[in-house]
Amino acid sequence: MVLVCHKHKFIYLKTTKTAGTSTEKALQPLCEKPGLGELPNGEVRISKHGIVGARGPRTQNTHRILRLWHRHKHPWRNHMSAMNVRENLGAKTFDSYTKIANVRDPFDRVVSQFHFMKYQKNLPSEDAKTEFEQFRSFVLSGTWSIDWDIVSIDNKLIVDRFIRKEHLVADLKETLAGFGLPENGFKLGHDKSMKERRKGIPVPDYYDPETIDVVRRNMAWVFNTLGYPDQPQH
Repeated sequence: MVLVCHKHKFIYLKTTKTAGTSTEKALQPLCEKPGLGELPNGEVRISKHGIVGARGPRTQNTHRILRLWHRHKHPWRNHMSAMNVRENLGAKTFDSYTKIANVRDPFDRVVSQFHFMKYQKNLPSEDAKTEFEQFRSFVLSGTWSIDWDIVSIDNKLIVDRFIRKEHLVADLKETLAGFGLPENGFKLGHDKSMKERRKGIPVPDYYDPETIDVVRRNMAWVFNTLGYPDQPQH
């Protein structure tokens, strides 16, 4: 979901497979009236406090449903492009608020996105050799998201503060401190992990020189901005 907090003047832009759900649950209470329960999927909260956008479908075999969800362009939804958020919120407010987004080591993220794609399509896990072959096809297909539309407008990066998945708690604390809030003033949830599907296989084992090059080129904005290693890490 996208989040807008008027009191602390920030916008949370949700990227894919970067611990975004955990982060949005930590930041959501700042964007709504205190004491509200969890927001049902597909619903939005708009108030004087801010905006809590809608979460998308959360069940397996939802590939077709997700296509419909994005085709109908819910006005406040998860993984919105920065341009759409700016259009909905208004340029003056958007430009003056701090923009926050999550990032993750690109090599690790693409492996996670591969397994999440299989989960959504209700496809089984395979033996390691078959998984690696499927992963290679997935990377070379170019069908996976690079999130550039979420963090940029007119081909220019517009995010002011990044929260790294690898340093989630520390970066959240620093973000809250930047707004003058207690560093421990959040609850960190956990959701949509593909850990079981990955079976403990190290990230480098998925890659060959060609797929490494594809990820480097397609995710250059992350490597160049955050300084992640240009080789898959254990």
